[in-house]
Amino acid sequence: MERHIGLWRKEYENNKPTVAELIIDGNHIEFYNRDVQGINACAYIGEDGTCRYKVFTNGSDRYGKYRTLDNATSYRVLYVLKQNCDYQKGLNIEHIKSASFIIPELVDWLGIRTVDWGATEQENLIAVEAKLPNIILKEKNPKIEIYFEAGSSLFNPDVDDRIAVEIRNQPRVRIVYDEPSDVRKVHNDIRVTMQFFSLMIGHITDVLDIRLDVQNQDLKSWLYINEDFSYNLRTIPILDRPRTKLKMVEENIKSYFETWYDFYFDDKFELIREMYFEGNRRKDIYAQDILVQYVRILEGYHLRITNDEEVASTLDKDIKDMIFTDDGKNLFTPIFEKAGWSFNSKHAKKVASWIASGFVLKTTLSQRLKSLDGQYFDIIAKNADDIARLEKISIPSELEPKRDFDYFQRIADMRNYYSHYKTDAKNVLNFTQMCNTINVLKALIIMIFYTHMGMSSDDARKIIIWDNELHFQTMCLRKDGERPNQE
Repeated sequence: MERHIGLWRKEYENNKPTVAELIIDGNHIEFYNRDVQGINACAYIGEDGTCRYKVFTNGSDRYGKYRTLDNATSYRVLYVLKQNCDYQKGLNIEHIKSASFIIPELVDWLGIRTVDWGATEQENLIAVEAKLPNIILKEKNPKIEIYFEAGSSLFNPDVDDRIAVEIRNQPRVRIVYDEPSDVRKVHNDIRVTMQFFSLMIGHITDVLDIRLDVQNQDLKSWLYINEDFSYNLRTIPILDRPRTKLKMVEENIKSYFETWYDFYFDDKFELIREMYFEGNRRKDIYAQDILVQYVRILEGYHLRITNDEEVASTLDKDIKDMIFTDDGKNLFTPIFEKAGWSFNSKHAKKVASWIASGFVLKTTLSQRLKSLDGQYFDIIAKNADDIARLEKISIPSELEPKRDFDYFQRIADMRNYYSHYKTDAKNVLNFTQMCNTINVLKALIIMIFYTHMGMSSDDARKIIIWDNELHFQTMCLRKDGERPNQE
């Protein structure tokens, strides 16, 4: 964790500097300032005697856990820029030619020895960085690749180089732009990359050491983004191994990433994708909230792939057009009067909307879940018996599932119970059933995302069946004699 306390001034203002505190802990940033002139979007510039910092803020925020400065306002931080040259003016960072960063979990996922060592004839130890080719994830616009950066501890004052020397060959992700871009584009490209490797690796901690190469600027700049990029840290199993490894997907890694990149920027699926990753960050969240969120994701996804909402919108327009014709008015006027309504545009529009919404509701939630399930090896249906056995039963010897256990309907009832705060808890899953169901739905969502990378559904199945976290819920998808394809 870094802590910087010093004098800071607001950009574009000539007021006296104020005391402020900047705290950087991975991708968590806090900023406190004794400036009381306003808390609108602005930038503060300060230094700690070694480096200069520009903090991009956007209003006030609640106090964080690391604050030491008293009598100070807490600011919501978007970005922090560290550099030793003059800053660009304004609330944007522009003219970025390239960016690079570290994903700590890449080392294990790559499974590549990046440093070679041996001994000379004089029995002196030698170590050298392995010459490794870059791994291309995306060819152009922007080009995204994994490269290997050599480094050592020779300039680290904490290492006594008389007895020890550290050699590194660190994998880094690099984004190179065809045309200079701004920080928002860089931020998005980091996010799409992190989400891709979240699904590939199974868990992600932070984005580290973000460096920017800015046009007409000789010195590097360091960017800090105040966003939790973590994924799945609440559920890391004891056997902590990546969900996939490079050698499993090496032949298709470029096509998988490029297809995922296009999917990321598809507005049609943006909400459901973000809902999934938001629910899997390191923050605490109730199990019932996770389950409701997963069901919403699956329901929303089915609505999109069936185009039911688009059809309903067209239906709504066509009905309105028909109602407001002379024939439509003559037809609906007595119907409206029978219901105690007068015929007017307000009432006619409501009726049209009700009819159109009825089209969407013609397919129930349980039917949508069942339809998706059938496309992904019936993972929900195949877990139904195990979930039913977790039911609270009065006769301990009764081991067989109840005949009336409709798993799809139970999931729908569970969603409705917690979404609408119903008083009737009939057919609601118990806590153990709910936790197992969360993993069933999560496995289904991951397989759906894999297919949006361009994988076949069977390739997605071959990955998910050996997932450590989802092991008990996905083993039903294994075929006889099937063995894991990663070590």
